[in-house]
Amino acid sequence: MSDDLQYELISADSHVIEPADIFEKRVPAGLRDRAPKLGSWNGGSAWLVEDIEPVPFVASTVTGSGYRKARRGDPKTAVSFDEVMPALYDPAERIKAQDADGVSAEVLYGYPYLWDAIKQVNDGELRLACARAYNDWLAELCAHDPRRLIGVAKIPTSSIEDARAELVRCVEDLGLRGAVIDAFPDDAIGPTDPGLDPIWEVASAARIPVTLHYGLGDSRSAPTAGITAGQKPPMANSALPLVGAFDRYPDLRMVFAHGDAGWAFFWLEFFDNTYLRQRHLDLFKMPRDDVFPSEYLRRHFWFTIQQDRSAVKHRRIFGGDHLMWASHFPLDAANWPDNRQSAMRMVDGLPPEDERALLCENVARLYRLPGYEEGITPTPFEALEGLVHI
Repeated sequence: MSDDLQYELISADSHVIEPADIFEKRVPAGLRDRAPKLGSWNGGSAWLVEDIEPVPFVASTVTGSGYRKARRGDPKTAVSFDEVMPALYDPAERIKAQDADGVSAEVLYGYPYLWDAIKQVNDGELRLACARAYNDWLAELCAHDPRRLIGVAKIPTSSIEDARAELVRCVEDLGLRGAVIDAFPDDAIGPTDPGLDPIWEVASAARIPVTLHYGLGDSRSAPTAGITAGQKPPMANSALPLVGAFDRYPDLRMVFAHGDAGWAFFWLEFFDNTYLRQRHLDLFKMPRDDVFPSEYLRRHFWFTIQQDRSAVKHRRIFGGDHLMWASHFPLDAANWPDNRQSAMRMVDGLPPEDERALLCENVARLYRLPGYEEGITPTPFEALEGLVHI
């Protein structure tokens, strides 16, 4: 572990691959027979989660990037776990992969397709056990170098009480620096539910961001939607319903991960202008009548961006401190070991201070990494471009 680490490029959204024995070793004995298992499938490997469709590994888990997938060989055979890059589950190898990529640190999420399957399991006790097993393993991985491996905890979906208790454990005992919601807990009616306040209270008090990852749906069994250019991602549907929580917890911060931000220009402008016209109707009322929708969203949400030059160009709309570069390593959109080049192209021509903000300082402040413990001081909303033009 280097003592003179200087952050230059931090990915705000990267991924790990759970080791083959994670649930076999870590789930309570009484649940292991039903826990996800890595098994043989189509000439390779896949996670087998009850009677849900098998979850194979994408080819980029072998090559580190989508454009290098052809180097793997026969595309007709499923990827075997033995082919998966050790950097995706071995922390020492992960640091080597970061060095090869010119990356200083990464915010780490799990393999999304596995968790899309787990969230569909009917047994809440099993879902809770899987989340706890993952969080324990992730904390151990990040302990190898906590300045470069930034773990994001899984919030369990079995109940609000379970979610709160596990979030407290992850913050106080495991030292994880953020949390991600794959689905709202079973006993919540959705993002509007004030019953979720115990979760928001913990996150706000601990000053850790809560992530809404791309495929967050309206219910536990909602499948991940495919990425569509120019369309808002599914997770965005949860944003406005949260405005009441932001009034109750003004320090609550959230991340839109894996969705870029260019789609949000029209979205924010449409909300404000429609609200101005229609706020006298009950359907459009918000807890406070003196705040436009975009103010909530631009104060409380951060966006991860990858190849989003439009968002970079119009960064003043969001506030330049709310955009964070992400590599998505090792998923198809990643460019390992050339992610640094891709990042530099995205910020080409920016003033040095803006470049540093988007490439490392925004994420370092949001997650309060070493040297940035004071955290974020957001741009005053009054300094942002107004979106109402009528």
